[in-house]
Amino acid sequence: MARPRRNHWKYRRHAKAYKVLMLDSGHLSQTFYLAAASLGLGAFYTAALNDGDFCERFGFDPAEHVVIGANGLGIIDEEKQELHFLPEPLTAA
Repeated sequence: MARPRRNHWKYRRHAKAYKVLMLDSGHLSQTFYLAAASLGLGAFYTAALNDGDFCERFGFDPAEHVVIGANGLGIIDEEKQELHFLPEPLTAA
């Protein structure tokens, strides 16, 4: 969750202010991955979120907050030894 107005104030409406939001999201996500790994947990990041549902569920104002992505973690299933979900590639019909 980001607050663009606060970020634009900080960067004085610089053209790169939005880019900084994305970079910060990446840095925080990487820190989350590192913390999860140090605890022996698996982690993931997704930007596949419905912004409206997210804001409604958590009480955020969509005019003031932007959903960039979400991190999650869980216990790794050592028996499966799977790293990624690999769907079939999309092919032209």
